[in-house]
Amino acid sequence: MSGIGGTVRRAGSRLVMVVWLFAVWLLLWGRADALIAAGGAVAVAAVSVLTRTPATPSIRRVRPLWFAAAVLEFAWDLLVSSLVIGWHALYRPRRVRGAIVEVDARTRSELILLAVTTSISLRPGTLLVDPDWDRHVLHIHAMPVRSQREADGARNGVLRTEERLMRALVTAEDTESTREDR
Repeated sequence: MSGIGGTVRRAGSRLVMVVWLFAVWLLLWGRADALIAAGGAVAVAAVSVLTRTPATPSIRRVRPLWFAAAVLEFAWDLLVSSLVIGWHALYRPRRVRGAIVEVDARTRSELILLAVTTSISLRPGTLLVDPDWDRHVLHIHAMPVRSQREADGARNGVLRTEERLMRALVTAEDTESTREDR
């Protein structure tokens, strides 16, 4: 019975991903009419047939207060990074230095890693360069970085983002890895 339940759960999870891809298609076009919807259905069907559409990662629990705090902290980070990059762009454009910073993620959840990489890539001054999903290592380009201290600060900023998201979203992978660490 668990085999059938697991199969149904996986199929439902993949269906969620297909619906998500279709929604993204519509958002990219910015409008929805019959031709765009039909094209999206064909594109999503082709992606589903030609690739192994991943299952939607499972979230065991969302902690609303921690999630709200994570959203507010992201908004604050967005504001501060925008001001820093704007200041450097206007007053010191030739002196801005960047660096590739390696970050060892603590999470084992692909969902949390995806949320972290999306969050840091949305902020001015940071960009995901090379994720190593198997080793849970992220390589990011950060600016301004003129010293080891600033590189460490960029790394710590990514780790703080990861920590916020791990507090807000409880995933099966992180729950299992926490149990294994004990």
